[in-house]
Parts: sequence; structure tokens; C-alpha cells
Amino acid sequence: MTSRHRSHRLAAGMAAVVLLAAAVTVWATRRTTAGRVTRVALAGATCSGPTGAAYVTDAGYQAFSAINTANCAVIQTYNVDDLSVPGDPDDVNYTGTAEGIALSGGTLWFAVTGTSNVAAIDTSTLDPSNYSPAETLVDVGLFPQALAVTPDGRQVWVADTGPQTSTSPVYGLSVINAATDKVVARMSLGGDPTDVAFSPSGARAYVTTAEGLFVYDTATRDVVATILGLGDPESLAVAPNGTTVYVTETSEGKLAAVNASTDKVTGTTTVGQLPWQAVVSPDGRKVYVADPDSDAISVVDAATGAVKRTVTVPGDPDSVALSPDGSQLWVGDNTTGSVTVLDTTNDAAVGQIDLGGTEAQSGDGLEPTGLVLTSTPTAGS
Repeated sequence: MTSRHRSHRLAAGMAAVVLLAAAVTVWATRRTTAGRVTRVALAGATCSGPTGAAYVTDAGYQAFSAINTANCAVIQTYNVDDLSVPGDPDDVNYTGTAEGIALSGGTLWFAVTGTSNVAAIDTSTLDPSNYSPAETLVDVGLFPQALAVTPDGRQVWVADTGPQTSTSPVYGLSVINAATDKVVARMSLGGDPTDVAFSPSGARAYVTTAEGLFVYDTATRDVVATILGLGDPESLAVAPNGTTVYVTETSEGKLAAVNASTDKVTGTTTVGQLPWQAVVSPDGRKVYVADPDSDAISVVDAATGAVKRTVTVPGDPDSVALSPDGSQLWVGDNTTGSVTVLDTTNDAAVGQIDLGGTEAQSGDGLEPTGLVLTSTPTAGS
């Protein structure tokens, strides 16, 4: 785990949800053929997009916001895994933080770090008039941070980070049977895990840890390869055709490309400071990397490994997700508690969504640590 690991403080209550309909101005840094860097303003526009929904974790509030992607309207902010206050059943403690998020079919899965649970929520039952939806809680390992669902939807692999101060190897992986909501396997690791992803076929699972990238056979759950020497890896993304696995190296400020056939690093790209999450475009031609300490998104050409463009996004951006059609990149701005929406045809900002805060959060409440998008509209859209 890098020094950026956040110690979420408890929120006293839910903030009002506000939509910023005003245009935003984002700056892009472009490199000319002569090698010079130019900085130009990208015109903002009213936020609109493809039909569907976005679900964004509001980590400090132990909640997620459901957003209509067609107009960027926040429909509702729903609570997750809230505990009743002793002696006052009408009140709740926001005792955990929703970190990782995944969507499979109509089920949302959350790694609720503070309570060491994973929550499963049926999106078809969401009701904007009720901000506490029905949920199924699965007790996993200590402090789950990230999770991913196998392509067939049958299993959920969870990265259990363990306490930051622990000197014993309490971190590992938990595997949930999605049909029964039961943990069916636990695996130990040589270093605390930070992210999980699968090959398109589901035959392999990739897990980043403090030591490197571990490759698992999902059928046997055996480690089949280990790639060491990566600079404090945080996140990973798999190319749609499964040929390449991309890993963010936080301490080196680089994106590593790993050949999925040989399990060897084939190249690295210098991006911004402390690269966090990454995502690959549906056609596999571009990799978007969130660089929170540079307030930027690096757009990497997958074929050449070169940075095509650097888009400045204020607010410590650390989470990224693409719309299913690849037309928009949604960016979670950690310290401003907002989401910036970019048009991927030119990487211009087309909107910003305020998740409920009016000032920089500095760790309280609104940190959008994860987001997923779907073409299925959310309730109330």
C-alpha cells in the first residue's frame, strides 16, 4: 500500500445532493511535434451522455450515488452497511467506508472497508424515496479495499488489505460464491493486495500487491506467475483482447505493460505523479491513467506506449471508469467530492457533478474512490 492510503474519518450525516449544471473549464497539455508542451483550455458544455447509470462510492459517507448518465443528474445517495446507534434505532453510525465497487448484471458489489464486509445490492430494487436499500452482507477478511467479479458473474474476488499497522500477514484474498453470497475460499499473500482484475475469458485472475503482480488460475486458485520489481503497484487494467495487463507503479510514476502470454513486462510509460487507477478503452487503443498528485489524467497510446495527451483535472483525481460505449471517461475527484466527465473523442471536459459538498473535503465524506457505469438506467431516471 502506498503512502496515499486514506484514513477515512466518520461523517456526522448525509449531505444534500447537488448537481452542478454549469460548464467547467479543464486544461489539456499537448506535446507538439517539436517536443514542446502547450497548455490549452478545453471548452466545457452542459453535461449529457449516453443512456444509462453511474454508481459512485462516497467513501466517508459509507454510501453510493446513483446518477443518470444521460443528463448527469444525481438521483439518490444510498446508504450501505449502516449500523443502528445503540439505544436509538432510528439513527445510524456511518461506521465503514465503501472503497471498491463492481457491477455484474444487476448486482452492485461494495468492499465496505470499515466493517470488513462486502455488500451486494440488487439495482432493480433501488427506490429513490428510500436511501437505505435492501442489501446482503458478506463477512470477508479484514479491511477489504478492492474487488472484481468474474466475467461469468459466478465469483467475486476481494482484496483484504488488513490493518495498516499490523505486523502479521492478515491480508489476503476472499472468494465469494455470487449465487450463495458465501465465502468459499481464502488465500494468503506475500504482500497486502490493492486491486483485482480478470482476463476476458475468466481463466486468470490478476492481483496487485505490495510485492508485485500475482497471476492466478481461477479454476485451481493456484498462483501460476509472479511479476516482481514493479514500483509499489496499486491498480491494474486488462486489455479487452486479454493480451496485455497494465499496472500502475505509484512510486515510479509509471504505467507498466505486461504481456499476458509470457507474464513479462514489455514496456513502461512515464505518466504523472502517484498513478492510481487505470482503464482501457473498449477498442484497446488507449489507456487512461489517473494521476492524483499531478491533478491529471494521462492518455496513453497502447500501441506505442507514448502519452498522447495529459488532461488537467483539479481535485486529486484517482478513480476512472468508461461508459460502456467508450464515449465518456468519468473521473472521481477525491478532494473536491465531485466527478468530472470527459468526452473521449477529444478528451474535453463536458461536465462536472458535485456529489454533495461545496468545499474541498480533505478526507471527510465524499471521496469518490470507485465508480462503475452501465447502459441500464437507474431507478428514477
